[in-house]
Amino acid sequence: MDESVNILVVEDDYGFRDTLQDVLLEEGFRVTVAQDGAEALKALEAIGRPALVLLDLQMPVMDGLSFLSELTAHPERADFEVVVMSAGMDLHRLPDGARGVRTLRKPFDRAELLAIVAEFGRRQATAQPSAAIARSPIAEPDPILTPVDAGGPA
Repeated sequence: MDESVNILVVEDDYGFRDTLQDVLLEEGFRVTVAQDGAEALKALEAIGRPALVLLDLQMPVMDGLSFLSELTAHPERADFEVVVMSAGMDLHRLPDGARGVRTLRKPFDRAELLAIVAEFGRRQATAQPSAAIARSPIAEPDPILTPVDAGGPA
């Protein structure tokens, strides 16, 4: 595992963000977290190019769609993938600014999350062997990762 590989998790629900971070850290990834799009843009300045961005859509300060609009100006945008996570939006009807992103409907389980990370890792390995982040899929189903915010799913 290349420990320099960084995954940026952008999620306002602390419990869900913490769970995602724990799962990814357990799998050997470096993880940067942000609680909204504005914080995520600042994080990108600090970390440079993440391998993958896991992005919630419904957040205060700057939501996921606004973050995606701002992200189009990032000089290395083509080098990393964005996976939009949401429970409350029709993910098949994202606006034009969100084209080219993957989607993951909440709640999802650990195996689904790691399968997407592994899929991206295989594509990165083909393009840049040193940036590979592929992991073996988990054989046994894991508990579902569900937002725990008292306001309901994010």
